[in-house]
Amino acid sequence: MNDLLEVPRSKYFYGWVIVAVCTLMLAIAYGLIYSYSVFFKPLAEHFNWDRATVSGVYSASLVIRGGFSIFVGWLADRYGPVKITVFCGFMIGLGLLLTSQVSELWQLYAAYAIIEAIGLSGAFGIATAVTSRWFTRNRGFALGIVSSGVGVGTLLIVPGAERLIKIFNWSEAYLIFGIISGVVMIAIAFLLKTSPYNIQPNKSSSLQTPQVEISLGKAIRSPKMILLILVFGFIFFCVQMIIVHLYNYATDIGVDPLIAASLVATIGVLSIAGRLIMGFGSDKLGNFNILIICCTLLIISFVLLIFAKSLWVLYIFAVLFGFAYGGEVPQIPLFLGKFFGTKALAALTGVILFVSNIGGALGPLIAGKIFDLDASYKWAFILGAVIGLGSLSIALVLKRQGQEITRG
Repeated sequence: MNDLLEVPRSKYFYGWVIVAVCTLMLAIAYGLIYSYSVFFKPLAEHFNWDRATVSGVYSASLVIRGGFSIFVGWLADRYGPVKITVFCGFMIGLGLLLTSQVSELWQLYAAYAIIEAIGLSGAFGIATAVTSRWFTRNRGFALGIVSSGVGVGTLLIVPGAERLIKIFNWSEAYLIFGIISGVVMIAIAFLLKTSPYNIQPNKSSSLQTPQVEISLGKAIRSPKMILLILVFGFIFFCVQMIIVHLYNYATDIGVDPLIAASLVATIGVLSIAGRLIMGFGSDKLGNFNILIICCTLLIISFVLLIFAKSLWVLYIFAVLFGFAYGGEVPQIPLFLGKFFGTKALAALTGVILFVSNIGGALGPLIAGKIFDLDASYKWAFILGAVIGLGSLSIALVLKRQGQEITRG
């Protein structure tokens, strides 16, 4: 036992290398995911598909990605992150290469909604689980940095995709993304290391007090897990609706395509700030209060979008929505770590992502169907505001039921 307390000192803490690597992992994965918004119209126009059809491919990928995230997370918890991340990197590259060659709808489902989704399924769970195990102090801040990779990817890859499509075409853009993302993801996988003691070294070499560790099966049956699934399912519904259709809505009302892509990028930029500030704020104000703030901002942003007809209003929406969206992302592993410990964190994250992604899949699909029927997104945005109100209600219930654990 005494040997475990003697933590070797080093000039640097490798946990921050883990933070950098995991941030890059999420930047690649979610930049690719959210770039679908700028591939949306080129795919629809090239194949003469309606918006519900194109939305359906993305929605299917969300559900499949969420389902495989449970299994991939379990494998990462059991066998370590390196081999699983290498596999995911290979599938990401393969999925995009095949997507670039599709000529029929079923092929797009197979390449993008299945193969690509499997590759992307491990990114969030592995990145947040590995980071959580390296940190006990400042875990919220570390996870805030890592989850900011989602915003970085949105900021860089989404406008980059728009430029590539304009210079080449949608097919060649996917081909380029497939080669680069697959190679980079496989390469950085070998930098992932398992934390030796699940601690954060500092001026003192003493270990942190061990957390409660709850089994995967028991955690899934917990009422708090059900509430977490519901609140993030509602949030994902709203987020995915905007990620897929904001670009379409903006271009529909006459916004230049590059500027419309910059709106999505603005969400990415503000989501970075949201992740860092809200991640740090979680260490100071508590997870429950941060989640309530994010849900409130989500509602306000949708109300604003309902009446948005000019570019400056769209940018204000993007700022508020980006901050809300960014702030909620690091709360998932923080809540799970607080309630259930980190032993099965990647698998539990997969469970939340799977069920919540069903809500996320419904968001763009329903919005696309509403547009096809009404030639307008107005009622879709009203629905988003109502769903946002539901997420706030559940967050308040969650706070009331979990205050004793939070104070503990």
